[in-house]
Amino acid sequence: MDAINTEIKGFDWESVRAQIGRIRQAFGASSVACGVLHRGKPAFHHAEGFADVRTQRVPDADTIYPIASCSKAFTSATCAILVDEGLLSWDRPVSSYLPEFQTVHNAEVSQRATLVDLCSHSTGLAPMDHAIIGFHDEYLNDGVDQVKISSNLPVLCDFRTAFVYNNFTYGVVGEVISRVCNKSIGSVMADKIFEPLGLLRTYVRTADYPPDGNVAKGYSVLDDGSFLAVGDPEIQDGSAHAGAGLVRSTVNDMLRWAKAVMQAEKQQELVTSSQDMPVKKPPLPGVAFTRSEQRCIISDPTEAEGENSYGLGWFRHTIPSQWLGSISPNFMLLPDPPVIGQHSPERLAISHYGAMGGFLSALYTFPETCSAVVVLANSSPSRGDPTDLIAQSLCQELFDMKPRVPLELFALRAAETSRLIWPALVHSWVLAREKTDMVPVLTDYIGTYRNSGLQLRIDVFESQRSSKCLGRQQHDPEPLSFTVNSHARQTAKLKHYQLDVWTFLPNSRDDASRKGMELYMALPLVLLSFVRDKTGQVRWLDWDLYGGGGQPELHDVYYIVDPVRFERVSSLV
Repeated sequence: MDAINTEIKGFDWESVRAQIGRIRQAFGASSVACGVLHRGKPAFHHAEGFADVRTQRVPDADTIYPIASCSKAFTSATCAILVDEGLLSWDRPVSSYLPEFQTVHNAEVSQRATLVDLCSHSTGLAPMDHAIIGFHDEYLNDGVDQVKISSNLPVLCDFRTAFVYNNFTYGVVGEVISRVCNKSIGSVMADKIFEPLGLLRTYVRTADYPPDGNVAKGYSVLDDGSFLAVGDPEIQDGSAHAGAGLVRSTVNDMLRWAKAVMQAEKQQELVTSSQDMPVKKPPLPGVAFTRSEQRCIISDPTEAEGENSYGLGWFRHTIPSQWLGSISPNFMLLPDPPVIGQHSPERLAISHYGAMGGFLSALYTFPETCSAVVVLANSSPSRGDPTDLIAQSLCQELFDMKPRVPLELFALRAAETSRLIWPALVHSWVLAREKTDMVPVLTDYIGTYRNSGLQLRIDVFESQRSSKCLGRQQHDPEPLSFTVNSHARQTAKLKHYQLDVWTFLPNSRDDASRKGMELYMALPLVLLSFVRDKTGQVRWLDWDLYGGGGQPELHDVYYIVDPVRFERVSSLV
């Protein structure tokens, strides 16, 4: 990037760095790297902590981090380029490109849904990520399976009636891009965006990382503040959900990307308002459309002044807004979120946020001044999100927003709330458990259970310790185990919970982290319910992979999402 411009009114560099440090430390994040662009020029860089805890390597503006859902803007921009080239249309049903996309529970979606519907999260399909992402953030199926799995997702609300954020739909968009280009979405993205824009340290596969080793490692934070390495996310080119989160990038490249997007957006707006066509084709054709309003993200727009909407891979907020970071982990941890800029002029922010195992990201763009803020971190989403609050801190400093909100206090509050999730789960688990003298007959449950639509298989078997290491007179508290889709890391031991319900609740929050179960911190997710037929034989297994069976009553068309039912196909594993 160009030389740093430090002459910005109201920007107190030292206090900003200190606040970044306090927010990072409040969440215990291993490292953060951030940067600011203002009026098209780099204005601020800062990085601290360790990109690699073992080697104690400090990050910089060229350290590579997975950006998770901030990838969605790259996916929608790729679609826009292919629309400009005549290979795709925003208006055609997606099923015209992918005939196998046939939604089982609401045929209207596959009959009518366009790329706009999928990219604006307007299908109404339930975002049941646990149907394809298991323990350790491992994918249960391959990328080639995601269209069929998406077609079998349950319905959360009616088509085009509400904003329902869903990674599956972007996975389907990735398959559309691959189908029409006859190459992977990552390859298309590299050809159409990375190379033309000079994003030389932006990747879609870990195998392509440069040899310099300047790559952040992912971590979870244990209760004593130590770090647990969680490995690089499996989501990448060719995987399931690739279109939702395959990109890995750096602060410098993300600022280049933001600048290119805003310049293209401005140029396209000028062309639209003028009868004179440019001699040279503008870069990133159609990107202005992807950043335009498509779907309101709140049920009642009258609840807030200004805009709170979603485009295609971009959130749109008029600051001040309490819905900034609305998909950040902090949004659930802070019932009363911070609101920056309450006494300042309104300002449109076009943004996105990202979270996946061991990594977090936040990107804000301000087209009016060609400004951008990017923050990347290698920290687990389950412990709260430093990038969300650091990005807001940088935004309020950049534009001298009044009053200054002490965002480090919100960081402390969010981190403390995250620590309460585990004891609350244990409390719910104890309250719901029914005392019973029933001695379960293990053979009642042992067998194979399938859900063919979601392409999931659960094998229930007698634990090795129970069958080989204990005599009949001894009691094994976890006599059964199960595994999903025959993946070695998708195995857990079961203890009897109540009647025909078994549980795999970890022993502690740290135990959940080590077992890769940090995203299973809801009671329905750690219970397997076996269901008997009229003869008393166990015929089915129910697992609430949605994690609660419903959605807050945000809209009168929301439905209850039932547990996923698996049919018993064999009593022998």
